[in-house]
Amino acid sequence: MSEKNFWKRAQRRAAIELDRLRKGNRYYNWYVFTQQLSDNLKKTLQPHYTKGGNGERTPFPAVVAVHNGWTESGGWADRLRGMVSTYLLCKELHRTFKILFTHPFPIELFLQPNTYDWRMDEADATFSIPSSCPICLEVGSESRWQAKKQREWMKRHLETSRDKQTHVYTNATFAYYEDFQQGFHELFKPSARLQNAIDRELAILGNTYVSASARFVGALGDFEDTVDVGILPEDKRELLINACMEQLERIHQTHPQATLLVNSDSTTFLQRAQRLPYTYILPGTIIHLDTKSPKSTVDGLYGTYEKTFLDFYMIAHATSIYRLQGRWMRASGFPYAASRVYGHPFHTLENHLKQH
Repeated sequence: MSEKNFWKRAQRRAAIELDRLRKGNRYYNWYVFTQQLSDNLKKTLQPHYTKGGNGERTPFPAVVAVHNGWTESGGWADRLRGMVSTYLLCKELHRTFKILFTHPFPIELFLQPNTYDWRMDEADATFSIPSSCPICLEVGSESRWQAKKQREWMKRHLETSRDKQTHVYTNATFAYYEDFQQGFHELFKPSARLQNAIDRELAILGNTYVSASARFVGALGDFEDTVDVGILPEDKRELLINACMEQLERIHQTHPQATLLVNSDSTTFLQRAQRLPYTYILPGTIIHLDTKSPKSTVDGLYGTYEKTFLDFYMIAHATSIYRLQGRWMRASGFPYAASRVYGHPFHTLENHLKQH
């Protein structure tokens, strides 16, 4: 074999081995998956951004967390962690941070600025290229290493777009590894109407209750989610509900004197959980923020989405916060985000159903 052919074969073997290692590397796979999600998000947004200058005015050069219905943004936990992550990075870079959250409701219905004013008039937004710059970072999974890479990527883009109005579309998680609690409280406080609802429920529950959250997506057949999950057969639905009821009993045994606040995306499960003498269920409508809901009055919008924010704050106030998960369930980020608001203990409880 000639030396030239030997090196060609060696290079080919090295390339094959590198490809094999990459395919088996979960961090590399995460990077590829995240890139695909982000690219898909950007393609969805492209038709909304026009080419050319914005004409008669100079754009307000803020970093804007945008949630206006042009693309699916996930649930409240997805949106919240993305906003707080972006805000913390803007603090470091000394960039003005704003929120344009108009869909499916104006965020001011439920949350008001606390010590930092993030409000922005829609008239001050520009969607002309190059006056504005959309940044898309859609994250598929979480770890400290991944969060570091998210942060580095977004920081580079925010540093190079200072002369533009930078629109950020993200569910980035890196705030969880920084001061999420401080960032959240600098940004948000409940609206007066939401605070009244929180006070009403705290008067009922007191200060020593615990919480348990279960996300079934569509497995029990009673919730419209953006995730396409098939309904389980009736016998498996019953197995799953019973397994989760056993989890509630385990929590009660750990906290025998405390009321157990139960939250879920399944009315069926909540009705079963309500039979237990030590549980409490918050009233209201269960809905996913990306569900296509009809337009409504302000009062109608508030009533439709109040439970999402009431659940969030009431979980946050619980002295111990549990997430039920396991086979046929989705590991919800909602209770984890709530646990970070006041720094209360968070636990994951697996059901006994075998995964295979």
